[in-house]
Amino acid sequence: MRRTCPTAEAAEQAFYAAMAAGDLEGMMSLWADDDAIVCNHPGGPRLIGLNAIRASFRDIFSNGGVNIATAELQAFRTTDVAVHSLIERIAVEGQGGSEIIEVIVTNVFVRVGNAWRILVHHAGVFDGPDDADLESDEEGPESLQLSIWGTDHQPDERGDDSDEDIGADTEPRRPPPGRLH
Repeated sequence: MRRTCPTAEAAEQAFYAAMAAGDLEGMMSLWADDDAIVCNHPGGPRLIGLNAIRASFRDIFSNGGVNIATAELQAFRTTDVAVHSLIERIAVEGQGGSEIIEVIVTNVFVRVGNAWRILVHHAGVFDGPDDADLESDEEGPESLQLSIWGTDHQPDERGDDSDEDIGADTEPRRPPPGRLH
């Protein structure tokens, strides 16, 4: 049964409630019925389409729900599209006990009739400076050092920020051990 969420915020609340409960059918009822839906879990591949996304959540929920708190919502809305940028704080059990992993998330919602549905959920672990640190950078954006999958990278003299000079043998950065989502 499809859930009817009257706002993007209600759809997002239902998404995190389904995550906490490990509710696969509740989770899948929130997604747009479109082959173009996309989901990226932290450190995972890009998943496209209902079948791939359903399989990933089935695997994630196989051990129960995921304990996530959200914070720092920034939202952009039009009549039919909403984009939410937020921080997820995920409680995980590691070798050293419980820890909180912060994940940067972008959720994109579309209005379909009277209901809002998830079109994109993109989550990634970030271990760089806080947003406030970036905003107060007095040296300007040209001094900003980018981290691309664990490789420090500076734009060349032309300002070209392409990945061409990143070696193929560079090991991708992975999230810390533990079940995120």
